[in-house]
Order: sequence, then C-alpha cells, then structure tokens
Amino acid sequence: MDDVILSLITEGFMYRGIYSKKLIAAYILIGVLSTLNILYSYGCATESESTKVEERDGLLFVLGKDRLFSGKVVDTLAKKILEYEVVDGKKNGEFKISSLNGSVEMEGKIKENLNEGQWRYYYPSGQLESVGDFENNLSEGKWTWYFENGKIREIGYFKAGKKDGDWTIYDEKGNIKRKLFFKEGQITDDKEFNKDMFT
Repeated sequence: MDDVILSLITEGFMYRGIYSKKLIAAYILIGVLSTLNILYSYGCATESESTKVEERDGLLFVLGKDRLFSGKVVDTLAKKILEYEVVDGKKNGEFKISSLNGSVEMEGKIKENLNEGQWRYYYPSGQLESVGDFENNLSEGKWTWYFENGKIREIGYFKAGKKDGDWTIYDEKGNIKRKLFFKEGQITDDKEFNKDMFT
C-alpha cells in the first residue's frame, strides 16, 4: 500500500485528464486529518464529558482509580455552577462560579490549587461588585468595590492578606465618606467626613 501511495505521489495522478501530484497529496492529507480528528474527538469525549472525579488529600483523581485527573470540571453545588481547569490533580487555570441561569458571579485564576492574579466578583444583575488580586491565595495590592450603580464604594490595599495602607470609602454619589489607614491589618488612622463639607 505504501508503495502505491509513494508511486502516486512521485509519478503523479491522473484525474479527469488532469495530471496532479498535488491532488493525491491533498487526498492523503484530508484522510490523515480526518482520522486524527475522529481519534481526538473520541479521546476528549471520554475524558472530559464522562469522567467522574473525587478529591483525596487536596488532589483530584479519576473516580475509583489511582490516576490524577486532568481536564475541565463542570459541577453544581448549592445551586451554583462551578467551572475550573485541572492539571495533574490540581486546580490550574480559569475558575468561574455562575448562577443556574448562567450569569457569572465570580471569576479568576487558580495556580496549584491557590487563588492567583486578578479576581472579579459580580452582583446578581451582572454589574461588577469588586475586583482585586491574589498572590499565593492571599489578597494583595489594590482592591476596588463598587455600588450596583457602578460608582466606586471603597478602594483599599492589601499586603499578604492584611489591609495595609490607605482605604477610602465613598457614598453612592461619589463623595468621600471615610478615610482609614491600615498597617498590617490594624487601623492606625480614621477620618470621617461630613457630607456638608462637599456642598
């Protein structure tokens, strides 16, 4: 069979009076790609759509086996839809929680089972509620909270999971209501603003 294919490619192929090496190469390529697509689709369907997982010692395993799971997990818990990626038994990649109607409530990234990078939280209306970063599962850097109308409600900073630095709290009109200063999670200064100061 290989001799026939090689002969067809090297000597050419006659189709409806057209002599073409490209035509036979295209047929072979289409056949190979189709076979690969079928095999890939079958592999994906059996691993990601039907594989059940269980957690043991903080790792996800294929249910009833000693094989670490890799793939996407989509599950429901407390009337929420959880979606996340798993690599070698650990949550790695995108993480999302949605309501049963599909509206996103929380999304971020996980690295080695720990929250990492930017996370976003949403009101049931879909409006952004807060946004901030995690580093090694601890809040880090600037975090911003919003009223449901989209105006900023609070801005503050974290260092290794503790409030640290300036924190500003606003009213729904955008006026500063209160300013706090934190050092390693403890308030060191607190100023409340009178709304009459802004009129």
